[in-house]
Amino acid sequence: MSTFLELCNILAQEAGASGSGLTAVTAQVGEYKRIVDWIARADEDVQRLRNDWKFMRSGFTVNTVAGTAVYDYADCTDTTTSAAIAKFREFDKESVKMYLQSAGVAGEAPLRFMDYASWYNFYGTGSHPNSQPNAFSILDASEIALAPPPDAVYVLSGKYWKSVTTMTGSSDTPVYPSEYHMLPVYRAMMNFGRFSGATELYQDGQNNYKQLLAQMVKTQAPAMRAPRPLA
Repeated sequence: MSTFLELCNILAQEAGASGSGLTAVTAQVGEYKRIVDWIARADEDVQRLRNDWKFMRSGFTVNTVAGTAVYDYADCTDTTTSAAIAKFREFDKESVKMYLQSAGVAGEAPLRFMDYASWYNFYGTGSHPNSQPNAFSILDASEIALAPPPDAVYVLSGKYWKSVTTMTGSSDTPVYPSEYHMLPVYRAMMNFGRFSGATELYQDGQNNYKQLLAQMVKTQAPAMRAPRPLA
């Protein structure tokens, strides 16, 4: 596993940067500042390449409140960290499920997704009696809206995708598996080569980046689904 500082020094070595290397990623100027910025941006770019990276997917859970239909991501707990969700992009609509807390997990069942217009025109208009939810929608502010409003404490859970994480400290590490930590270095080599006019450095970075990225797609992108047969 490589730290932010280690990745910056690898780039400095690969590019033949001046000096004896970086001792921190903060308070840098000139060439070292460009190296730090290029690595940080390249790491963010890798995370943004796909909306369905496995390494950016995690679980969530939240206990409902009787009469409360809408839940923000900040109301939810990440099932891996057991902490409130901080980095959030969107809920996975295909994964949402629920069970009545007092009855136990044996009664857990998936919830049907409703498009926002359908939810708004019915459940978002007027008042509705509390009951066991059987569907949900996603509101414009990325909130989960249950339909109908719950009549008791239910355990709502599912999956969500995290937003991009930015490395800022020397000991920070990329969020993807360690075997792919050279990706930001290779991508940053392209920036360094373009900036300095070093064609060979740019080409080496591009070739290595494409090869390693192809490997990560094989393990970190979901498998392609076979199309449904026509009725």
